Amino acid sequence: MLRVSFYSVPEEGVSIYIDGVPIEDYELADQFREECLSSDGKVICDWQTLHDNWLITKKLSKIWWLLTDEERDHVSYRIVASWLFTAQYTREGEKDCKGGRGEWGPSSCLKNAIIRYLRFGRGEKHYNEISHCYWSEDKKTEHCFWEESYDLPVYICNVYTEGPGFGHAIAAFQIRKDPKDFNSWRFFQYSKPNIEPGDWNMPCSYDGKTIYVNIAEPIRMNGCGGCSIKLIAKWRIDKETCEPVPE
Repeated sequence: MLRVSFYSVPEEGVSIYIDGVPIEDYELADQFREECLSSDGKVICDWQTLHDNWLITKKLSKIWWLLTDEERDHVSYRIVASWLFTAQYTREGEKDCKGGRGEWGPSSCLKNAIIRYLRFGRGEKHYNEISHCYWSEDKKTEHCFWEESYDLPVYICNVYTEGPGFGHAIAAFQIRKDPKDFNSWRFFQYSKPNIEPGDWNMPCSYDGKTIYVNIAEPIRMNGCGGCSIKLIAKWRIDKETCEPVPE
């Protein structure tokens, strides 16, 4: 636990910062540990507590970088594993999530990645761009693309070959501070909470071609199936070792 000693008492209304972080955030991080984590950083609170007290309130996003690497790893797994599914179908409809119209069409890997970004990341800022977009697993139960968001460092990840070949989209959750380090990321999609090189979602190579992996932050949603992005990091997968190499 962080301890700070003062030789005088600050006047009322004075804010105290440690390394640029309000001291209240350190207290909030300790509260999260007491409520939701074991001594070795594993999540022990139930999903309703984690969701209602820390995710939907965005308190967890506020203290995310005050947790340890191990704590972020455990917490990210718990969050991702709570929402494993495939959005098989999508359609458009009324704005403000008032209901879809028309026939369902097939979804895509990119739409599935976008849906995950919108919930786990900073999806609320895109509400006006995608409030007319809907997805479903079975054409019976309908969901708006955005229903809630947690403001955590989750982004879109593209896995591809140059030219014709392999192209796939997944999601990436930052759990360590250096975004250029491949090990700083948890990759996930569909029913897979932890994708690594060699998985079908991220093959070592494809028909002899090099696989590239890039992580990007969506800047704007372009309809219900695409987005404008800003690159965060890029690697290639070594065809012989299946290890990521910075680009």
